[in-house]
Amino acid sequence: MHTEEMKRRSLFTVQQTHNALKLKEYEEKGYYIEDNIINCDRCEQLIARSAQLENAKNSSYRPQMMPHRSDALFLDALKTPKIVEMVRLFCYGDPVGLQTEFFFCKPGTRGFSLHQDNFFVEANYGVFLSAWIALTDTTPEKGGLIVYPGSHKERLLPVQKTNLRPEQAQDPNANNENCIVPSQYQPINVSVPKGSALFIHGNLVHGSNMNMTNEFRYVLLCTYIKTGEKFRVGKYAQRNIVQLT
Repeated sequence: MHTEEMKRRSLFTVQQTHNALKLKEYEEKGYYIEDNIINCDRCEQLIARSAQLENAKNSSYRPQMMPHRSDALFLDALKTPKIVEMVRLFCYGDPVGLQTEFFFCKPGTRGFSLHQDNFFVEANYGVFLSAWIALTDTTPEKGGLIVYPGSHKERLLPVQKTNLRPEQAQDPNANNENCIVPSQYQPINVSVPKGSALFIHGNLVHGSNMNMTNEFRYVLLCTYIKTGEKFRVGKYAQRNIVQLT
């Protein structure tokens, strides 16, 4: 066997091993963080372009739903090959895109209440997931996520209505209800470095902290579903399929 062919096969085996470890962690915890999934220049480009989005122009800084429909840069982000490759691994098949949402999270923005993403999408178990892409370093103090490892093993959990009024700078559905989490699951805060993506199982219970810093916490959320699976379009989101190739 030629040396180059041996190297190629060796690299392929290493990649398979790495993927198996990533999948194992995702299936055990319900989430996985992949570092450096987009470079810093692309992060800065997306942040700069966000200034042209409607909710930046009107100074509400409410999360912008579906920016990929009006701007090719956000569409390209949804189609990022490294992200799509990870999604394909986690959903055991070829995915399509469903949704993008750009979060400005200006200083003082209230966090998202505890929820399961699939509460909104109503897909079959295990075929829907999200990539939460940090465009700036996120920490618990800077609106970072709260996750309940292992809670994705549950189906859709009951929710209770909150008494919170909608906040101008937050998603209008962010604080309508709060997921009731079984006591065996305990919350942890996760920090996600700039340019990294937190992959979130559709049934993982999670929320976010208030942004208590004096900086915006920029995040692009991209959601995906396995090809051919059913989903809820949603009155607000108006999801539809985006081909990724």
